[in-house]
Parts: sequence; structure tokens; C-alpha cells
Amino acid sequence: TMVASTQPLGREQQLLLQQIMASHCIHHQDAQRMFKELRVPNNSLEEAFETINRQLTKGFGLEIATVVMDKTKYHAVINIRNDEVAGNAFEVHYNAHERALVRKILEKLAPNADDDDDDNNKNNNNNAVVALAKKDLINLRNELEEPYKITSVAHAQHVVEMLLDEQFLRVATTSSQRRDSLQTLVELAPRAYLELSTYLNEIGVPTDIMP
Repeated sequence: TMVASTQPLGREQQLLLQQIMASHCIHHQDAQRMFKELRVPNNSLEEAFETINRQLTKGFGLEIATVVMDKTKYHAVINIRNDEVAGNAFEVHYNAHERALVRKILEKLAPNADDDDDDNNKNNNNNAVVALAKKDLINLRNELEEPYKITSVAHAQHVVEMLLDEQFLRVATTSSQRRDSLQTLVELAPRAYLELSTYLNEIGVPTDIMP
């Protein structure tokens, strides 16, 4: 239901917004293609985002946000009002045990989050990236502390695959393996930095090294 204080967006703008939301996180080139195919009545994609954001922010506390990784722009719709959004982001689809594993995964993949980690984590610039093999993320189930427990490898792998499907994680740009390989390297995806920045701050990732 449209909030009373907002003005309705045009159909083309609504469709653009819906497609971005359905994609979770979208590459800039794909957003440009959608903008042209939908014939959105703005002079540019950036202007369309400004128009959409005026309504989203005022009425719903949302906005289309942008992050740059690998010299490429990515866009996603994020919640800008709710300070608890990072903590609640996984509550719908993940139980408490799975959320504990998610936190472990994010802690291990977060750049510079752990001073004891290898040199990849001490690369104090916006290109700092940590990538781990999928099997190592699955094995983090062994590091869960009571009362949290994930006993099967299959269950832990399901959590990792869900994070990949939802684009909080991605196959690392440096990986030579297919996604279905347990050896493939995995890293935080642009959506994680866009939607979970508060959460990443809480687990020790300095804002100035995030994309």
C-alpha cells in the first residue's frame, strides 16, 4: 500500500524498482539495460534513481544504494531507517543456529575483521578482500559455541548455498573453480556491503576499508 505522503511513481519507474528488488543486487550494466528496455522517462539511470529514491525514502525508509567493487558499480534496495536491519536481515529465512553460522562466515570473510588472520585481511584499502574455500566456510560449523549447533555437513552447506543464492556471498573473482565445487573460493558480495554495513561494523570491519 502506498503511503499517503508519497506520490506514485510512473509505471516504468515502478517496473525498474521491482526488477532491482527481485535481483537482490544488480550490476550497473544490467540496470542500464533495464532502464533502456523499460523506456524509463528520465534522462539517465542516475536521475531515475533520484526520482525513485525521493518516494522510497519519504514513504518507506528505503533507497536504491550503490557500491563500487572491482571498479564496477552495483545497486540494491536497502533499508536506511531501521538500525536493527543488520541484525534482523536473516531472521526470516534462517533459524538461530543457522544465524550463528552466518555470523561466523561473515566474521571470517570480513576484510581486516581479525587481526590474527593472514595478510589478505591487513590490506588497508578499499580493495581488501578475503576469500576462503567453500569447504572451509562449511567447516565453521565446528566452531559454533553452545547453545548453537549444526551437526551435519549437508545442513552447513545448505546455509552457504543460501547465502550465495541471495547474493550476500559470491564466487571469488580469483577463483578458478565452478560454484558447485567445495574447493571454490568464496568472498563477500556487493549486497553484503550494501545491506549489512552496520552489522559488519559491529563485528569489527572499519568503515574506511569497506567499498
